[in-house]
Amino acid sequence: MAHAMTLAPLSAFAAHIPSQPLRESATGFQLSYTHVEAGLQVTAQRGTQTATGIIEWVLGAGSQGQTPLVRVGETLFESRVSYFPQLDRYGITIGQPAGTSLNAEAALGRKLTQKDAQSCLLCHATTLDPLVPGIQCERCHAGSEQHALKQTPVANPGKMSPRDQLNLCGTCHRVTPPVDDTQAENVRFQPLRLLKSPCFTSGKLACTTCHPAHQDATRNNAAFYNEKCITCHASAVTGQHTDQRQTGDCIGCHMPVVQLHPALKFTDHYIRVATR
Repeated sequence: MAHAMTLAPLSAFAAHIPSQPLRESATGFQLSYTHVEAGLQVTAQRGTQTATGIIEWVLGAGSQGQTPLVRVGETLFESRVSYFPQLDRYGITIGQPAGTSLNAEAALGRKLTQKDAQSCLLCHATTLDPLVPGIQCERCHAGSEQHALKQTPVANPGKMSPRDQLNLCGTCHRVTPPVDDTQAENVRFQPLRLLKSPCFTSGKLACTTCHPAHQDATRNNAAFYNEKCITCHASAVTGQHTDQRQTGDCIGCHMPVVQLHPALKFTDHYIRVATR
Protein backbone atom coordinates (compact mmCIF):
# COMPACT_ATOMS: atom_id res chain seq x y z
CA MET A 1 0.00 0.00 0.00
CA ALA A 2 2.93 2.33 0.59
CA HIS A 3 3.67 2.07 -3.13
CA ALA A 4 0.11 2.66 -4.32
CA MET A 5 1.10 5.97 -5.93
CA THR A 6 4.43 6.41 -7.70
CA LEU A 7 6.16 9.26 -9.49
CA ALA A 8 5.91 8.52 -13.20
CA PRO A 9 9.66 8.17 -13.91
CA LEU A 10 9.98 5.59 -11.11
CA SER A 11 7.01 3.47 -12.19
CA ALA A 12 6.91 0.12 -13.93
CA PHE A 13 4.64 1.81 -16.49
CA ALA A 14 7.47 4.13 -17.52
CA ALA A 15 10.21 1.50 -17.25
CA HIS A 16 8.65 -0.76 -19.89
CA ILE A 17 7.45 1.80 -22.45
CA PRO A 18 8.37 0.48 -25.92
CA SER A 19 10.21 2.66 -28.41
CA GLN A 20 7.34 2.48 -30.93
CA PRO A 21 3.93 4.10 -30.26
CA LEU A 22 1.10 2.05 -28.81
CA ARG A 23 -2.11 1.81 -30.83
CA GLU A 24 -5.54 1.45 -29.24
CA SER A 25 -6.95 -0.51 -32.21
CA ALA A 26 -6.12 -1.25 -35.84
CA THR A 27 -7.61 2.04 -37.02
CA GLY A 28 -7.41 3.87 -33.71
CA PHE A 29 -5.20 6.51 -32.20
CA GLN A 30 -1.50 6.04 -31.63
CA LEU A 31 -0.13 6.91 -28.21
CA SER A 32 3.50 7.91 -27.90
CA TYR A 33 5.37 8.61 -24.66
CA THR A 34 8.34 10.90 -24.06
CA HIS A 35 10.31 11.45 -20.87
CA VAL A 36 10.19 15.13 -19.89
CA GLU A 37 11.17 17.06 -16.77
CA ALA A 38 7.62 16.92 -15.37
CA GLY A 39 7.33 13.15 -15.86
CA LEU A 40 6.02 11.52 -19.03
CA GLN A 41 4.42 13.33 -21.92
CA VAL A 42 1.77 11.34 -23.77
CA THR A 43 0.46 12.27 -27.19
CA ALA A 44 -2.56 10.72 -28.88
CA GLN A 45 -2.58 11.11 -32.64
CA ARG A 46 -4.54 9.93 -35.66
CA GLY A 47 -4.10 11.89 -38.85
CA THR A 48 -4.43 15.57 -37.99
CA GLN A 49 -6.14 14.92 -34.64
CA THR A 50 -3.82 15.23 -31.64
CA ALA A 51 -4.01 15.72 -27.89
CA THR A 52 -1.17 15.89 -25.37
CA GLY A 53 -1.02 15.44 -21.62
CA ILE A 54 1.50 15.05 -18.83
CA ILE A 55 1.77 12.02 -16.55
CA GLU A 56 3.17 12.98 -13.17
CA TRP A 57 1.80 10.10 -11.10
CA VAL A 58 1.05 6.43 -11.71
CA LEU A 59 -1.44 4.56 -9.51
CA GLY A 60 -1.14 0.95 -8.40
CA ALA A 61 1.68 -0.85 -6.61
CA GLY A 62 2.14 -3.03 -9.68
CA SER A 63 1.23 -6.55 -8.57
CA GLN A 64 -1.84 -6.47 -10.84
CA GLY A 65 -1.35 -3.35 -12.92
CA GLN A 66 -0.41 0.32 -13.03
CA THR A 67 -2.58 3.11 -14.41
CA PRO A 68 -1.29 6.66 -14.96
CA LEU A 69 -3.14 9.89 -14.31
CA VAL A 70 -2.90 12.21 -17.32
CA ARG A 71 -3.06 15.94 -16.70
CA VAL A 72 -4.30 18.27 -19.44
CA GLY A 73 -4.23 21.78 -18.04
CA GLU A 74 -6.09 21.55 -14.73
CA THR A 75 -8.09 18.45 -15.73
CA LEU A 76 -7.13 14.88 -14.82
CA PHE A 77 -7.82 11.82 -16.96
CA GLU A 78 -7.62 8.16 -16.01
CA SER A 79 -5.20 6.90 -18.65
CA ARG A 80 -6.72 4.81 -21.40
CA VAL A 81 -3.63 2.60 -21.25
CA SER A 82 -2.41 0.59 -18.26
CA TYR A 83 0.59 -1.67 -17.79
CA PHE A 84 -0.02 -5.27 -16.73
CA PRO A 85 3.21 -6.73 -15.33
CA GLN A 86 2.09 -10.37 -15.26
CA LEU A 87 1.87 -10.27 -19.05
CA ASP A 88 4.54 -7.58 -19.49
CA ARG A 89 2.01 -5.87 -21.74
CA TYR A 90 0.15 -2.61 -22.13
CA GLY A 91 -3.60 -2.68 -22.66
CA ILE A 92 -6.87 -0.80 -22.29
CA THR A 93 -7.56 0.17 -18.67
CA ILE A 94 -10.25 -2.01 -17.14
CA GLY A 95 -13.62 -0.29 -17.20
CA GLN A 96 -12.85 1.73 -20.34
CA PRO A 97 -14.36 0.71 -23.68
CA ALA A 98 -12.32 -1.14 -26.28
CA GLY A 99 -12.15 -0.03 -29.90
CA THR A 100 -11.42 3.40 -31.31
CA SER A 101 -11.84 6.56 -29.26
CA LEU A 102 -14.21 9.27 -30.47
CA ASN A 103 -11.49 11.93 -30.48
CA ALA A 104 -7.86 12.51 -29.48
CA GLU A 105 -8.68 13.74 -25.97
CA ALA A 106 -10.76 10.62 -25.32
CA ALA A 107 -7.79 8.53 -26.47
CA LEU A 108 -5.79 9.97 -23.56
CA GLY A 109 -8.30 8.47 -21.14
CA ARG A 110 -11.46 8.96 -19.14
CA LYS A 111 -11.99 12.52 -17.96
CA LEU A 112 -12.39 12.71 -14.19
CA THR A 113 -14.64 15.15 -12.42
CA GLN A 114 -13.07 16.96 -9.50
CA LYS A 115 -14.99 14.67 -7.14
CA ASP A 116 -13.89 11.53 -9.00
CA ALA A 117 -10.26 12.67 -9.09
CA GLN A 118 -10.25 13.39 -5.37
CA SER A 119 -11.87 10.04 -4.60
CA CYS A 120 -9.35 8.26 -6.82
CA LEU A 121 -6.36 9.98 -5.26
CA LEU A 122 -7.55 9.47 -1.69
CA CYS A 123 -7.36 5.70 -2.19
CA HIS A 124 -3.74 5.96 -3.32
CA ALA A 125 -2.41 8.75 -1.13
CA THR A 126 -2.39 9.36 2.61
CA THR A 127 -3.27 13.05 2.28
CA LEU A 128 -3.76 15.45 -0.63
CA ASP A 129 -2.74 18.72 1.03
CA PRO A 130 0.12 18.29 1.45
CA LEU A 131 0.33 15.40 -1.02
CA VAL A 132 1.68 12.28 0.70
CA PRO A 133 1.70 9.51 -1.93
CA GLY A 134 1.02 5.92 -0.94
CA ILE A 135 -0.80 4.69 2.15
CA GLN A 136 1.36 5.58 5.15
CA CYS A 137 0.87 4.77 8.86
CA GLU A 138 -1.32 7.81 9.59
CA ARG A 139 -4.01 6.68 7.13
CA CYS A 140 -4.98 3.62 9.21
CA HIS A 141 -3.49 4.57 12.58
CA ALA A 142 -4.88 7.99 13.45
CA GLY A 143 -2.45 9.79 15.74
CA SER A 144 0.62 7.87 14.56
CA GLU A 145 2.70 11.02 13.95
CA GLN A 146 2.15 12.22 17.51
CA HIS A 147 2.66 8.65 18.75
CA ALA A 148 6.10 8.49 17.10
CA LEU A 149 7.13 11.78 18.71
CA LYS A 150 5.55 11.55 22.16
CA GLN A 151 4.39 7.93 22.52
CA THR A 152 0.77 9.09 22.75
CA PRO A 153 -2.08 6.58 22.13
CA VAL A 154 -2.67 5.57 18.53
CA ALA A 155 -5.70 4.03 16.81
CA ASN A 156 -5.36 0.26 16.29
CA PRO A 157 -7.70 -1.19 13.62
CA GLY A 158 -6.73 -4.67 14.82
CA LYS A 159 -8.85 -4.07 17.92
CA MET A 160 -11.93 -2.96 15.98
CA SER A 161 -15.01 -5.12 15.54
CA PRO A 162 -15.05 -7.06 12.26
CA ARG A 163 -17.65 -4.68 10.78
CA ASP A 164 -15.80 -1.51 11.82
CA GLN A 165 -12.56 -2.94 10.46
CA LEU A 166 -14.24 -3.87 7.18
CA ASN A 167 -15.65 -0.34 6.90
CA LEU A 168 -12.17 1.09 7.39
CA CYS A 169 -10.63 -1.18 4.73
CA GLY A 170 -13.68 -0.54 2.56
CA THR A 171 -12.92 3.18 2.48
CA CYS A 172 -10.63 2.28 -0.42
CA HIS A 173 -11.48 -1.34 -1.20
CA ARG A 174 -15.19 -0.40 -1.30
CA VAL A 175 -18.30 -1.53 0.53
CA THR A 176 -20.69 -0.14 -2.09
CA PRO A 177 -20.64 -0.90 -5.83
CA PRO A 178 -19.76 1.87 -8.30
CA VAL A 179 -22.85 1.09 -10.42
CA ASP A 180 -25.02 -1.66 -8.93
CA ASP A 181 -24.69 -5.16 -7.52
CA THR A 182 -24.90 -6.93 -10.88
CA GLN A 183 -21.56 -5.87 -12.35
CA ALA A 184 -18.98 -8.66 -12.77
CA GLU A 185 -16.25 -6.11 -12.01
CA ASN A 186 -17.50 -5.91 -8.42
CA VAL A 187 -15.36 -8.98 -7.66
CA ARG A 188 -12.51 -6.46 -7.36
CA PHE A 189 -14.06 -5.04 -4.20
CA GLN A 190 -13.29 -7.49 -1.44
CA PRO A 191 -15.26 -5.85 1.43
CA LEU A 192 -18.35 -5.53 -0.76
CA ARG A 193 -18.25 -9.23 -1.57
CA LEU A 194 -17.32 -10.28 1.96
CA LEU A 195 -20.46 -8.58 3.30
CA LYS A 196 -22.53 -11.32 1.61
CA SER A 197 -20.67 -14.14 3.36
CA PRO A 198 -22.09 -16.10 6.32
CA CYS A 199 -18.51 -16.37 7.59
CA PHE A 200 -18.47 -12.60 7.95
CA THR A 201 -22.05 -12.08 9.13
CA SER A 202 -21.35 -14.57 11.92
CA GLY A 203 -19.22 -11.86 13.50
CA LYS A 204 -16.16 -14.13 13.75
CA LEU A 205 -14.30 -13.12 10.59
CA ALA A 206 -12.42 -9.85 10.09
CA CYS A 207 -10.17 -8.70 7.24
CA THR A 208 -7.08 -9.28 9.37
CA THR A 209 -8.15 -12.86 10.15
CA CYS A 210 -6.62 -13.84 6.81
CA HIS A 211 -4.59 -10.76 5.86
CA PRO A 212 -1.96 -9.51 8.34
CA ALA A 213 -2.19 -5.76 7.97
CA HIS A 214 1.50 -5.06 7.41
CA GLN A 215 2.17 -7.79 4.86
CA ASP A 216 1.28 -8.30 1.23
CA ALA A 217 -1.50 -10.82 0.65
CA THR A 218 -0.23 -14.39 0.71
CA ARG A 219 -0.69 -15.75 -2.81
CA ASN A 220 -0.75 -19.31 -4.16
CA ASN A 221 -0.54 -20.85 -0.71
CA ALA A 222 -3.61 -23.01 -0.07
CA ALA A 223 -2.24 -24.35 3.23
CA PHE A 224 -2.02 -20.82 4.69
CA TYR A 225 -5.70 -20.14 4.09
CA ASN A 226 -6.84 -23.68 4.91
CA GLU A 227 -5.44 -23.15 8.39
CA LYS A 228 -7.57 -20.01 8.77
CA CYS A 229 -10.73 -21.76 7.57
CA ILE A 230 -10.26 -24.82 9.76
CA THR A 231 -9.97 -22.61 12.85
CA CYS A 232 -13.78 -22.33 12.69
CA HIS A 233 -14.74 -25.16 10.33
CA ALA A 234 -12.79 -28.14 11.66
CA SER A 235 -15.93 -30.16 12.45
CA ALA A 236 -17.51 -29.28 9.11
CA VAL A 237 -14.42 -30.35 7.21
CA THR A 238 -14.13 -33.68 8.96
CA GLY A 239 -17.87 -34.27 8.90
CA GLN A 240 -18.82 -33.14 5.40
CA HIS A 241 -15.61 -33.44 3.41
CA THR A 242 -14.73 -37.08 3.95
CA ASP A 243 -12.71 -37.37 0.74
CA GLN A 244 -9.51 -35.73 -0.47
CA ARG A 245 -10.99 -32.27 0.06
CA GLN A 246 -10.15 -32.54 3.77
CA THR A 247 -6.61 -31.56 2.91
CA GLY A 248 -7.44 -29.69 -0.29
CA ASP A 249 -7.90 -26.06 -1.20
CA CYS A 250 -10.76 -24.40 0.72
CA ILE A 251 -10.32 -21.11 -1.14
CA GLY A 252 -10.34 -22.77 -4.56
CA CYS A 253 -13.85 -24.13 -3.97
CA HIS A 254 -15.46 -21.50 -1.76
CA MET A 255 -13.76 -18.31 -3.01
CA PRO A 256 -13.10 -19.02 -6.71
CA VAL A 257 -10.77 -16.89 -8.78
CA VAL A 258 -12.52 -14.74 -11.40
CA GLN A 259 -10.61 -13.70 -14.53
CA LEU A 260 -11.84 -10.21 -15.47
CA HIS A 261 -9.17 -9.50 -18.05
CA PRO A 262 -6.33 -11.50 -19.64
CA ALA A 263 -4.00 -9.91 -17.09
CA LEU A 264 -6.32 -9.43 -14.14
CA LYS A 265 -7.80 -12.05 -11.85
CA PHE A 266 -9.32 -11.64 -8.41
CA THR A 267 -10.27 -13.99 -5.60
CA ASP A 268 -14.01 -13.61 -5.01
CA HIS A 269 -14.45 -12.75 -1.32
CA TYR A 270 -18.09 -13.86 -1.33
CA ILE A 271 -17.49 -17.06 0.67
CA ARG A 272 -20.07 -19.67 -0.31
CA VAL A 273 -20.69 -23.04 -1.89
CA ALA A 274 -19.83 -21.80 -5.35
CA THR A 275 -20.96 -23.28 -8.64
CA ARG A 276 -18.54 -23.15 -11.51
